[in-house]
Amino acid sequence: MDNNILNRNLRRQLNKFLTEDDFADNPKLLDFINVVNQTYSNYEKDAELSEQASRLNDKEYSEINAKLKDELTEKEFFENKLIEAINKLSGNTIKRSNNSNIKELIKVLNSEIELKKEYQELLYIAKASAENANEAKSDFLSIMSHEIRTPLNAIIGLIYIMEKENTLVSFQENLEVLKHSSNNLFLLINNILDFSKIEAGKIEIESIPFNFKELIIQISKSLELKASENLNKIKIEIDADFTPNLISDPLRLSQVITNLISNAVKFTKKGEIKVKVTQISLINGISTFKIQIIDNGIGIDVNKFQSIFEKFTQAETKTNRNYGGTGLGLVITKQLLQLLNSEIKLESEIGKGSNFYFVLQLPIDKNKTQHDDIMFSNEYVEKDLNQMKVLLVEDNIINIKIAHKIINQWNVILDVAENGLIAVEKFKKFNYDIILMDLSMPIMDGYEATTIIRNLDKDIPIIALTASASYGYLDRAISIGINDYIIKPFSPKELNRKLFKHIK
Repeated sequence: MDNNILNRNLRRQLNKFLTEDDFADNPKLLDFINVVNQTYSNYEKDAELSEQASRLNDKEYSEINAKLKDELTEKEFFENKLIEAINKLSGNTIKRSNNSNIKELIKVLNSEIELKKEYQELLYIAKASAENANEAKSDFLSIMSHEIRTPLNAIIGLIYIMEKENTLVSFQENLEVLKHSSNNLFLLINNILDFSKIEAGKIEIESIPFNFKELIIQISKSLELKASENLNKIKIEIDADFTPNLISDPLRLSQVITNLISNAVKFTKKGEIKVKVTQISLINGISTFKIQIIDNGIGIDVNKFQSIFEKFTQAETKTNRNYGGTGLGLVITKQLLQLLNSEIKLESEIGKGSNFYFVLQLPIDKNKTQHDDIMFSNEYVEKDLNQMKVLLVEDNIINIKIAHKIINQWNVILDVAENGLIAVEKFKKFNYDIILMDLSMPIMDGYEATTIIRNLDKDIPIIALTASASYGYLDRAISIGINDYIIKPFSPKELNRKLFKHIK
């Protein structure tokens, strides 16, 4: 038997236990040894293959493990970056956890990005809106400055001229211009105050019986002179079946109609302004009717319809230069009508005129109350106040002189206190029918003085006569017991009206 082909382990065993003679003439033993030899060889090959496979598995495992570690490190890095980005966008603080999921984090990040985009768009819109508002307010302030300075210039200039000329004819002519300029200034301030009051939600609509037809007639009469300056005529057209006795707020309706007619007069030359009232229905004691203010003036571009009802704006900047005005009249009109459950509408064409109209639904005054409609016109006649004892609390010497000259015309016994402290002392010593109280004074202001007087007397009427037009101040005044207020500069007729209201 050839030992060279035998497996070395098998050969070692055979040499140990068998000799050459054992193999002679024994073919079966040789076959057996060959089989065993083959088995040894196969086993060694399997062992070698197994060892080689084991070596390869260790290497692959190491490589895969290293790769997994790298991937985990990379995943952790990206998760941290995503969380950092989310925290920066949201302003919150979220931390990485074992449950962190890149897909979920990406979703959160996308959501935050979309949210930030929305905020950014809103910010751009708000910025544009703020810029437009600032521009509108700048234009408004420029217009206001012009509107205030114009009558003031006339007043200052005419006072100088009157001092120089010093003739009766000149005095009468200049007095009319002074009166016109001061009235314009007064109306301008009232418009600003009304706008402020509406913005603050401080206007309350009254329910007073009045005659709507008479109100329209009085307003038209009061504006005839202004209309004639532009060679205009005011025409009234009221349905024959219109029911005039109504219940609402005549003062606010008067303001609305006056604004609309004044607007028509301003933008019309050598034309006609028609005030038309049309009865629509009369059902269950409720009158529904339409009021139209129609002119044949310059008209309004259809694209400007909305802007003329917005605060601080006019249809065109040149409109103010040519016709004047603050742009507040139509804003106030629109907001007052909203308080009256109505809406201002407009039909217009450039060069052909405008038609401002609205519909009202008001209860009928079935009792047909007798009305003092003259209260809402410039024809109000000042009343004799029958020796009313008035304490005027005022620290400004010029205001005291003016008040003296005005109030003394109405048969009033007037006493003056220069501050709140003096007012309290005088009130303790003397009897008064009414107190006119300034709010801003040195030593003791009107608020403190009113509080002290109210503790002494719950009933005496106290009217604030003040330049403090802010409704925060006026609310505070009402809350401490002031009955009414008149804002400086005041109309003498308004003061007379309110004093007469409280006469005993």
